[in-house]
Amino acid sequence: MNFSLFVRMIPGMLTVIAAIILFYVGFVNIRGFEGAAYGILGFFLVIFAIISFIIAKSIGTR
Repeated sequence: MNFSLFVRMIPGMLTVIAAIILFYVGFVNIRGFEGAAYGILGFFLVIFAIISFIIAKSIGTR
């Protein structure tokens, strides 16, 4: 399917927003081991989002 670049970037953008929210909640509201778990989840979601951005850009260059 030939979607526009913006539509292909939406999953990555939503993932980054979710990761920022999770990191903030884990750092400010929940301290300790649970907060660290939220931070780790946020970190891996950012990595997934970066991979998603790379895939979306590479599909568009074909």
